[in-house]
Amino acid sequence: MKQGLYILILILTFVACEEIYNPKIDEVDDMLVVEAILRVDQQFNSIKLYRSRGFNATDESYPRVSGATVFLTDDEGGTLNFAESTAGIYITNELLNPNRIYTLYINLDGEQYVSEAQEVPITPVIDTVYGERDYRVSVRGAANTADDIVKEYGIQILADINDQETLNHYRFYGRKVIQYMDTYDTVIMGMPETRPIYIWRSVYPSGIFNIAGPPSYSASRDISKHPLEFFEDDYFKYIPDTLSFMGWIYIIDEFGINENSYNYYNDLNQQLGAEGRIFDPVYVQLQGNMYCDSDPSKVVLGNFEITTRSEFRYYLYYTRKREEFWLRKIPYFYDIPERGYIKDDRPDFWEQISRTYPDE
Repeated sequence: MKQGLYILILILTFVACEEIYNPKIDEVDDMLVVEAILRVDQQFNSIKLYRSRGFNATDESYPRVSGATVFLTDDEGGTLNFAESTAGIYITNELLNPNRIYTLYINLDGEQYVSEAQEVPITPVIDTVYGERDYRVSVRGAANTADDIVKEYGIQILADINDQETLNHYRFYGRKVIQYMDTYDTVIMGMPETRPIYIWRSVYPSGIFNIAGPPSYSASRDISKHPLEFFEDDYFKYIPDTLSFMGWIYIIDEFGINENSYNYYNDLNQQLGAEGRIFDPVYVQLQGNMYCDSDPSKVVLGNFEITTRSEFRYYLYYTRKREEFWLRKIPYFYDIPERGYIKDDRPDFWEQISRTYPDE
């Protein structure tokens, strides 16, 4: 009885010392967020407006902003209007003039939001794309043991870009299409036969933005050995190990961007890449190129960007147990669905080490 009483008193002592602490967090008004990435080569462009959410907000969605007047002005006094198609999405079907300098205006609730003027970059180019055998190191958790550090071998695709004088900053986005094959048994004209099944699926990048700019503290504006994409030796993480790997189609979208957009993505990458370690950068409010002209005390989030685009395609084939690999440029751009399969007849976009195209 005494022992049980002592245990009860000890438990009550710990419970009595426990106090729930509710930190005081300042309430901040929802801020206007502008998502405006306009492409010169597109017939249709859109700008999205929505509101930020408070730290303790229970709603996981961001409220769309309707009823705004959105338009661009250029350096010759021209105006390009955006019409609201659905809540918070404003579109135009007019092409941008690559020879103009544009400024974004948003009128909302009696306030006017303005961007810094943006020049239209020239169309970007890649001078050389090549691959090198390499490995990638990733860290799991806090890396307290050697088991938390993973080394993965594969092929790193790199790019060299020579100085384009008026354009030296780029953003890349890659779509990887993995090709593989299966077979099925059938009977044709009374004879058993094994026929092929051509299968493919798309893999997209995740994580931070892939951007490139001229090297710091260098007189040269050339960009060399910029990493585009890493292809793991273990392609069976994407396909069943009972099927035959037939290589990758790598589709590269290269965007020409202005230097202030490059700096915005660079700051964003530093925060997206942070994992809560002691030397990681402190989370701060990202400074875009939008401001409230009518009330400078109001904060607006987001960035206005005008970009140009080029597309490049390559075919990559390798085996898991051999060092050599094949990387070949694809000169013909077929339409490739996200994923699918075709029996018997090889798709027109299907790639292999050696093939011909309609114009050859």
